[in-house]
Amino acid sequence: MDLWIGGGDEMKIAVLQFPGTNCEFETLVAVKAVGMDGEIFRWNRVAGELSSFDGFILPGGFSYQDRLRAGAIAAKEPVLAALKEEAGKGKPIIGICNGFQILVEAGLLPGRSGSCATDKSIDMALAQNVMVSKGKIVRRGYYCDWVHLRHEAPARRSSGSFAIERGALLKIPIAHGEGNLVTATPGLIKELNENDQVVFRYCDKNGRIINEFPYNVNGSTESIAAICNETGNVLGMMPHPERAFFAWQLPAFDPRKQRPDEPGPGRRIFQSMKHYVEVRA
Repeated sequence: MDLWIGGGDEMKIAVLQFPGTNCEFETLVAVKAVGMDGEIFRWNRVAGELSSFDGFILPGGFSYQDRLRAGAIAAKEPVLAALKEEAGKGKPIIGICNGFQILVEAGLLPGRSGSCATDKSIDMALAQNVMVSKGKIVRRGYYCDWVHLRHEAPARRSSGSFAIERGALLKIPIAHGEGNLVTATPGLIKELNENDQVVFRYCDKNGRIINEFPYNVNGSTESIAAICNETGNVLGMMPHPERAFFAWQLPAFDPRKQRPDEPGPGRRIFQSMKHYVEVRA
């Protein structure tokens, strides 16, 4: 397979849209605001057309109403087979919320061993949220709030945090019912940690990892909020950076002191993708 060398004068990003996706347009705004070109790529277009793009984002939503499991049906669409080919060329792919779920179900991120058609083994899943505090379950299911994230990986480790220093703190919202990262065995978590594939963890405002609600907002193992594949070009994250892209989107926005278009912390995810493409150019 030919390796991709990105860039050119225009970086083209495909924002994939499935039935039930609901964050594609604000994601496209973010893509264009950092200086990349982009377009909405519907799931039923000719899959081979993906090869003309330099990168891909699978935005949030509820593809196919989250039937079976969140992301399970979308993962079987022909466009995902084409996306795997593009991933193999080293192109950057970011999955946000439902996009993260789709990438896990499709095998583009750790989670499935073997072929989806012949091997039903599931090593990791994004399961129903289970909020635990002081050893007791206090809530289950859908949850929406602003969360603090700590960047765990070295700079340049993943396409979606390429320009973010290790230890950086970001405040970004979440909105999901199934973001609880669980594994069949502790060995996979150990491997992710050793390979610097854990990209973000939920934390408190000071960066401390406190593995219980309300800091760990969904019960995810070791407060994991985002992971990448072994080569780092594919990133999946549950929080929504497109909803913290501009200052006016932030809870603390003060129009007397700030311009609405000042950068929010979520912008760093999209800037990282751009830098990743530039470096590969």
